[in-house]
Amino acid sequence: MYKKTLTTFLVTVGAIGGFMFSNGATNADAATSGVVNTTKMTSLYNSKGELVKNRSLAANTGWVFDKEIQVADKGSFYRVSTDEYVRTSDVEVENGNSDSSSDSVSNTGVATIAYAPSDGIDLYNGYGANKSASGQKLTNGTQWKFSQKVIDSNGNAWYLIGNNQWIDGTYTKINNESFPDSAANTWDPNFAAVRVTKDTEIYNNDNYGSGTAGSVSAGKLLQVSSTLQENDGIWYELSSGGWIPSAVTNQIATKRPAVSLNGKSKDQVIEDVISAAKDQLGKPYVWNAKGPDSFDCSGLMQYVFRQVTGDNIGSWTVPQESAGTKVSLNDLQRGDLVFWGPAGATYHVALYLGDNQYLNALRPGTNVKIDSISSSFAPSFGVRIFN
Repeated sequence: MYKKTLTTFLVTVGAIGGFMFSNGATNADAATSGVVNTTKMTSLYNSKGELVKNRSLAANTGWVFDKEIQVADKGSFYRVSTDEYVRTSDVEVENGNSDSSSDSVSNTGVATIAYAPSDGIDLYNGYGANKSASGQKLTNGTQWKFSQKVIDSNGNAWYLIGNNQWIDGTYTKINNESFPDSAANTWDPNFAAVRVTKDTEIYNNDNYGSGTAGSVSAGKLLQVSSTLQENDGIWYELSSGGWIPSAVTNQIATKRPAVSLNGKSKDQVIEDVISAAKDQLGKPYVWNAKGPDSFDCSGLMQYVFRQVTGDNIGSWTVPQESAGTKVSLNDLQRGDLVFWGPAGATYHVALYLGDNQYLNALRPGTNVKIDSISSSFAPSFGVRIFN
């Protein structure tokens, strides 16, 4: 029998309106419930993340919880009584409506809707498999304060902007207010984290002659959303706007959990991915397009793997690098991804078909096609998604 049940519940109301959402609260509901088990003597905290003195939970006991909250920079907590919480990292979830394989990220900031279709994107109640459309649409250019980020079990990023109100990170540009090392070390399908190695200017575009939009100091953690190769090197586009040369950064290494086979054999899933990719032959290249009518190189790879597995391997090249195991060009197998550029700053990706051939969306003015590896345009390494 569980040692305690909740007898009193707090109700919070979040509403969206205007150009910027903010309810002024320090914590954010994730609308999670279930049972947690303690593996050790576990401390209790109040809703501000402050330690409750002279009270704790015994080891190896089960406790009902009715919500998960994020408290500023103190992390996430489960509520086990009216104003008593345990850190999510101190307990194990036994059951509940949350996905225990999701990663809750300590991260706050502003999400700008930037890549939505003309009618906008859905605002959801809940996230991942538990989401339901709220009936409200968010349109390009609108900005929303978020208090938590979650990477769900399929590898998708979600941002909490109200009382259990979530937006899909695929369509956003992110300007972080809080972005600690713990957030940088969590794999994200839409962004890669880098640490600036020396003071540098932020440029308006991907070249030194484009003018500057600010500067950033050595040691700063930043999110980048794309890479481009230019004559003067490889450039990172910042999630908050502007560009920096990749040469002044170090990438924060992350790893995506294994992509699902959905009960099929590895060989069958690989053939299904290749078949889905060949179905896209002839469709036009469009920068940043994710399908189904047009693609860029990474959008094509994201689309075909998601069609077959349901999992998100990343929306651009750098997250896709860490969606599997790196392999050399001499060890390539059918169904591997092949990348051009140095690890952490790749600028092109394709699907290896075997026999020295790959399928890709190459550049503007071309269509999805099959090419052969050549010395004049040789990839740098491969990544095996299914081991």
